[in-house]
Amino acid sequence: MAIDLRKVEPLGSKSVLLEQAMRRHLGQPAKKEQASRANGAYDDMDMSDMITPDFEWLNEDKTALKNLVAQMDASIGQIAQQMRVLEERSTKTSLKVEKEQQLLFKQIKTLNGLLKRQVDVFSSMENQIAEIEMKQNNLVAQVGIGVIAGLMSAATILVTAPWMTVLMEYIR
Repeated sequence: MAIDLRKVEPLGSKSVLLEQAMRRHLGQPAKKEQASRANGAYDDMDMSDMITPDFEWLNEDKTALKNLVAQMDASIGQIAQQMRVLEERSTKTSLKVEKEQQLLFKQIKTLNGLLKRQVDVFSSMENQIAEIEMKQNNLVAQVGIGVIAGLMSAATILVTAPWMTVLMEYIR
């Protein structure tokens, strides 16, 4: 069985509050109770255990809450300012990093171009050296053939010299 506590006086003791709720729930006419309250009579409540309201604590709590809210606002403002500063710094830092990355990529591209040129130069030099070696091999072969041919002609001259002298004398 559910008891509706929404229309119960909040400053009474638990037993008084429960008793009021039970009476209302059991069917006491609400109009009669409202009329008696309007006249100032609280027949159904025992006023001896009621606490006199002291709202001093409420004002203190209100002041403390206002101070707390002001401190929180100030803290949030400081955090927001720090976040803006951090965003600015991170933006500047990211721009610097991006510029340095671009410079680094340009340097890498330049180095790659230079390395390619060096490889091309070395390949060209290697081809030229290979051609020179081939020419030198041909030259050595040609010199060798020349020397052998010269020796053979010298030997032929030596062998035929006596005969040639005789032939020359005979022709004269």
